[in-house]
Amino acid sequence: MFPEFLYIQAIIIFSIRSIIFFIGLIIEHRKKITDISSNELLSVSIVVPARNEERNIHACIESIMSNNYPKEKFEVVVVNDRSTDNTGIILESLQSLYSNLLVHTITETTKHRNLKGKPGALQTGIEASKGDIVMMTDADCIVSENWIESITKCFFDKNVGLTAAVTNIISNNIFEIAQEVEWVYMHTMACAGIGLNQPLGCFGNNLSVRRSDFMNIGGFENIKFSVTEDLALQQAIFKNKRKVRYLISNESSVETLPCRTFNEYLKQHHRWALGGLDLGWRAAIFVISSMALWIGLITSIIFLDYDWFFALLFTRFILDFIIIFSSLIRLKKIKLWKWIIPSALFFILMELIAPILIFSRETVWKGQVFKKEKS
Repeated sequence: MFPEFLYIQAIIIFSIRSIIFFIGLIIEHRKKITDISSNELLSVSIVVPARNEERNIHACIESIMSNNYPKEKFEVVVVNDRSTDNTGIILESLQSLYSNLLVHTITETTKHRNLKGKPGALQTGIEASKGDIVMMTDADCIVSENWIESITKCFFDKNVGLTAAVTNIISNNIFEIAQEVEWVYMHTMACAGIGLNQPLGCFGNNLSVRRSDFMNIGGFENIKFSVTEDLALQQAIFKNKRKVRYLISNESSVETLPCRTFNEYLKQHHRWALGGLDLGWRAAIFVISSMALWIGLITSIIFLDYDWFFALLFTRFILDFIIIFSSLIRLKKIKLWKWIIPSALFFILMELIAPILIFSRETVWKGQVFKKEKS
C-alpha cells in the first residue's frame, strides 16, 4: 500500500505544479500590449557588454543596426570590458559606419570600483546612455529585425518597469538541440512565474528596463551582488512595486550560441544554481515538486513496480511536452516538437546534479572567478 500511495502523491504534486504554471502562462499571454504609431516611439539605448568577443561582436552590432526602428530613436552603447583580443579594433571600424554606436572601454584601472564582472560593465554602459528604455543583450547574440519595436511596446504601459524576452539557442547537433529545448522550457516557466506574480528568473541577454526605474532602485550599485545579475535586477524592480512583463514571441527573441562542451554546460548550470538560491521558498517548492517525482521513480525501481515507473515518467514527459510545445508555437519553432521528450530526458537529469553543484560557492565567468556569498 505504501509504494502506491507515494506514487499517487508524486503524480498529484507534479501535476498540480504543471497546471499552476500553465495557468500563469495563460495569464501572462493575455496581457495587452499597446499598439503605437511612428511619432510615439520611445528613445532606446541598447547596452552590450563585450569581453574578448572578436568572433561575435560584428554580427551582433550588424543585427541591432538592421532593426526596423528609426536610427535617430536608438543608440548602441558597447562596453569593451578589458578585452585582450581584437574586440576594440573591430568596434573602432564599426564606429566609422554607424553614428549611433558609442564605445566605452574599461581597463583594470577604470573598471567600476564597487561592482564586479558583468554588473560593472552594464552599470558603466547604462550611465553613459541616454534612452528612456535601456535594452540589454550580449555580444554573442543576434537580435531579430523587429526586436526593438516589439519590446518597447510593453513600456507604453507607464507601470511597466522591466521586460524580459526569449533567447533562442543556435543548434547544430543533438547536444545543442537539447540545450535549445531546455532554454525554451526555462523561459516558459519564467514567463508563467510572471503571470503568477512571482518573478522566477530571466536571461540578461534579452532584458529591458525603464531608465527611471533603474535609477530609482539605485542601479546595480544598490543591488546585492549576484552571479545572476539579471534575476537580481528583475527582483529589485518587482520589489519596487513596478510591473514586470515576460514576452514569448518570435519578434522579441534573440539568438545566442550554445555551450560547446559538457564541462562548459556544467559551469553554466552551476552559476544558475547558485543564482537560484536567491529565489528562497520559490526555489524550494520547485525542487520539492521535482524531487517528489524522482523519489517515486526510484521507489518504483526498488519495488520493481515497472507499471508505476512508466506512469510516473509519462506524467513528467506529457506535462513538460504540453508546456514546451505551447511556447514552440509562439516562437515559430514547431519543428522542434520531436525533440522535446529526448531533450527533457537529458535536462531533467540535471535536476539530480544541481543540488550537488551548489556545494561549491565559486563560479567562473569570462575568465573571472566569483564567489556566492552566504545569506
